[in-house]
Amino acid sequence: MTVREACDAYLRELEARNTRKSTRESYRSLFKQLAAFARDEGLETLGDIDRAAARRWRESWTWAPKTQQRIIAQLKAFFGFAVSEGWTSVSPVAGIRPPKLDAAPTLPLSVDEMRRLLAASAALPKEQALFLLMRYSGLAIRDAATLGRDSLRPTGDLVLRRAKTGELVCVALPDAVLAALDVAAPGRPHFFWTGRSEPPTAAKLWRRRLGAVAAAARVEGFHPHRLRDTFAVELLLAGVQIEDVSTLLGHSSVTTTERHYAPWNLARADRLGRIVRKAHRRDPLLAEFTPKKPAGSAHHAPPAEASLATSSVPKPTRRAYA
Repeated sequence: MTVREACDAYLRELEARNTRKSTRESYRSLFKQLAAFARDEGLETLGDIDRAAARRWRESWTWAPKTQQRIIAQLKAFFGFAVSEGWTSVSPVAGIRPPKLDAAPTLPLSVDEMRRLLAASAALPKEQALFLLMRYSGLAIRDAATLGRDSLRPTGDLVLRRAKTGELVCVALPDAVLAALDVAAPGRPHFFWTGRSEPPTAAKLWRRRLGAVAAAARVEGFHPHRLRDTFAVELLLAGVQIEDVSTLLGHSSVTTTERHYAPWNLARADRLGRIVRKAHRRDPLLAEFTPKKPAGSAHHAPPAEASLATSSVPKPTRRAYA
């Protein structure tokens, strides 16, 4: 089977599986690059692409490490399917390992930064409503930019399925956010979207518009996902269990939430602190070596929040968004 025939057959397979359109488009773009490489190398059939050829192609990549991780995962899925179908005898990417990613810190917006964003968007009701919606719902930009009025319940709860994971999200919105949404798009079926463009196009448009407001507000390192970060971090600092935050964010696994927000998990920090202090009280060596307190003195344990409040906030870096 030729490279082109195999790629086209796999795209039909993805469509038969009812995968998301964005997934199919991502594969379509990847297959164009694979076909171009095979043509340049004189590789006509899928079996002509061996491990040496696959590694030569990888060496030519200029994509960011996160993109390379996705590309390698897609290639492994494609060639694994090709092997199962008998199109080729072995997967040439089976031994290729993805690059490691530097752990990127979560960078929530401060109260002052949120005030500046809202002040800068005071004359822009749609932008201001979108800032408020993302901050108090935790929605990603695509879900927020295409939000329909039918996703709001009479109780003020927002209920929808995330475009990325398909997970159900149910979040209670504050009255201020509901009022801002009504002002932004009175009576319209969608608050920020005409419904005529593709959702990724709408997300791209609003990412650019929010970025322009952030630049005017002098909020450095702004990205719309920082509004989602702020939603998650403020809940954790309020003592909400990370499992509940994971549900509110629409993560398919709490492991994803842990990876991005574990340092802010105040409820866990408090619980672990109590566990360790209880163990210390049972330790005979500590009882022997702990200095005796002078009569009348009182020992004040530092609050559990101190470790978070006094820790340095990392600078923004490239991150993998959840």
